[in-house]
Amino acid sequence: MHVHATTPISPDQVKERFEAAARVTDQEGRSTRWLRYAQDRRPPKFFLSSVPVTLPAAAEVAVNPDGHGSHVVLRLMWGPLPAPFPRAVAAAGVLLGLLFAMVAERSLGSGIIASLFILLPLAALLYQRRGERELQAQLSRILGVPTFEPRPH
Repeated sequence: MHVHATTPISPDQVKERFEAAARVTDQEGRSTRWLRYAQDRRPPKFFLSSVPVTLPAAAEVAVNPDGHGSHVVLRLMWGPLPAPFPRAVAAAGVLLGLLFAMVAERSLGSGIIASLFILLPLAALLYQRRGERELQAQLSRILGVPTFEPRPH
C-alpha cells in the first residue's frame, strides 16, 4: 500500500529533516525515538521499533520534487514484506482455524488450537495496522503535513 503527502518543503530539506530525526540519541548513543531511518538503503526506509517477537512496521520513502515543494510517497511494509502480507496471513489463519475446528473432534484442546490459529494472525494484523498509523503520524509531524493519503498504485 502506498500513501502520499505533498509539502511545500524542498526535497533537500525533507531529507535533512529525516536525517535530523534519525540523529536524536541519548548520552550512550542509543536512539531515543521509536522511529529509525535507514538512509543507506536504496530506497531509504523508516522502521518503527517493535516488540522483538514481531516484524516492525516499515516504509520505503520516495521524495520527488513537486512544482511547489515535494511529493513524499511511503510504501508501507511489514519488515521486509509488503503491507498486504499481514492481511494475507490473517486471512489464512482464519481459514486454517475454521478448517481445523470443522475437522478436529470437539474438545477443549482443539477449540484452543483453532482459536490460536485465528487470533494470533489477527493480533499481528492489528499490531501492524497500529504501527502503520504511528509511522505515518510521526512522519507527518516531521514534515508538517496534516496526513498521508492512501492512493491506489
